[in-house]
Amino acid sequence: MTNRMRTALLLAAIILPALALPLQAASALFEKGSALFVQNKPAEARPLLEEAVAEDPSNETVYLYLGIVYQQLGDPERAITVLKRGLNIATLHKDLFLYNIGNNFFSRGEFTFAEESYTAAVAANRTMPDGYLNRANSRMKLEKWDGALADYQLFLQLAPRDPQRPQVEKVVALLQEHLGKLAAMAQAEADRQKALLADVLNSLTNASDGALNLRVENLQVSNSVEDVDIED
Repeated sequence: MTNRMRTALLLAAIILPALALPLQAASALFEKGSALFVQNKPAEARPLLEEAVAEDPSNETVYLYLGIVYQQLGDPERAITVLKRGLNIATLHKDLFLYNIGNNFFSRGEFTFAEESYTAAVAANRTMPDGYLNRANSRMKLEKWDGALADYQLFLQLAPRDPQRPQVEKVVALLQEHLGKLAAMAQAEADRQKALLADVLNSLTNASDGALNLRVENLQVSNSVEDVDIED
């Protein structure tokens, strides 16, 4: 299953609520940049948002928008840098900063860091379906099958009407089948090892019994020799 960063849903989740707020005394630069951002014009929004960050480095929303813009423009390294700067001052959107940091690590193939970022995101917001979905995708890349299965199941619980539900359900079924086979293989291997150990134990027991019998026989022979009188 491919990792859909689901940027459109993310934007819908954060932009409208954010624009309804005072936006921390939003500047004209920010307003113009965010408008272009909402219109999905990242190349045009970028310079305005960069100036807005320089003008007001205390506005966490600017960092969030700018980080996503860099992500859209295919510059995950710069996106991570900007998002981490925003995370340092974030009070409203920590979960979204962490989520998008995870997305950028994922796009770079750094799946361990991506998993860690998504874990922090869902710790900040335990009702974030996409955080669990993308962490599951990261865990699939890391072959952490049990954790991936648990995350996909959480995603289905939190987003029962998501358009991706059929695909996720298919992955869940395949994972359950795969884990079942692994468990069966592990049990078969455990049974084989147990049988080998039993054979070794039986061999040791038989060898021990044979050695004991030999010692007893030797002792009996020795006693018989002592009972014989030797005539001069």
